Amino acid sequence: MKYTKKIKLKSGKEVIRFDPPRDVKLAGVVKSQSFHDGRAARYEIPRLIEKVEAYRRGEILEGDIGPKSKLKHVVNHYLNSKQFGALSAKSQVSYETELNSILRTEVHGIPVGEIRLNTLDARVCAKIYEEWVDAVSVATANTKSRILSVVLNYCCSLDLLVSNPMSKVKKLKHQPKSIIWTQDQVEKFLDTAFSRFEWRNIGLIVMMCYEWAQRPVDIRNLKWSNLDLSSGRVQITQSKRGATVELPVEENLRNMLKAQEKDWGFQEYVVPHHRPSDNAYRPMSGPVMVSLIDDVKQEAGLPEDLQAGHLRKTAINEFLEAGVDTAQIMSVSGHKNISSLNPYVKHRYSTANTAMQQRKKVR
Repeated sequence: MKYTKKIKLKSGKEVIRFDPPRDVKLAGVVKSQSFHDGRAARYEIPRLIEKVEAYRRGEILEGDIGPKSKLKHVVNHYLNSKQFGALSAKSQVSYETELNSILRTEVHGIPVGEIRLNTLDARVCAKIYEEWVDAVSVATANTKSRILSVVLNYCCSLDLLVSNPMSKVKKLKHQPKSIIWTQDQVEKFLDTAFSRFEWRNIGLIVMMCYEWAQRPVDIRNLKWSNLDLSSGRVQITQSKRGATVELPVEENLRNMLKAQEKDWGFQEYVVPHHRPSDNAYRPMSGPVMVSLIDDVKQEAGLPEDLQAGHLRKTAINEFLEAGVDTAQIMSVSGHKNISSLNPYVKHRYSTANTAMQQRKKVR
């Protein structure tokens, strides 16, 4: 069997010695053991071999980690810790997804998960960070470095690291995009999208995001049970804050949704995506939505940097431009605090003029 050999003692008696690989021993998963009984060896050794193989696959969640443990095992140890268990369910899912992505990142052809803890210095972390910046974006690189730092700080708390090497890496400043669609751009996109049946669903998503000032994820998951087309109302529970808003459905959009229901009302989603592999209907996924939006933008000759996520801000800015009271805007946007609208507020002439005119009315 793997990792076993027979050793003859000075007494002349033979024992079976199980000696796992060094990295497995250093991780505290399995230690070397001697078996004097052949029956015990035949029972125990296969179990020990399976633990070794599970550790090598990065699946094992037990055992102590050491300075020479690989990052994939360090991460697994963290995911089984009380610190991780104390996080909210939503944060746990987010952290685990990001950490798995981090472990797959390659530096000089080697996955980050294969790097040993005692070789992870600031120079290596800087290279990992550069890979994230080049492959995705500064914002994503900063998010991943922050989450990896959580694990490395956990290692510091166990005295496996003196300091967090990722904290020594100078991060680039993320300049968040503040892109607003113009009304002409929205109309051009919708005209193009509704010119083809295969683009109708993405046209409806964009139209609803814009009309109702909602996030694409909440519109993608919208169900027919959320709509009352007879009275012209929609109820949306927002995934980010858990706020529930009830909004009117204007006649033009209501007529389009009635036509949509006629074609797609046999299943539960307002803008479904048909999956041919199992003939199932699911909410349109983020990547599919982005791909369709790119196709429509290219056909319409619209700027590449326009995104569906910008439509919520576009709508809120239009409310502000029109002088709508912030409390009324919050009833649409679902914001719980007025301070949450601060990023949308700009000192512009039109809103200042509206304020000045309203002030005159009460003099």
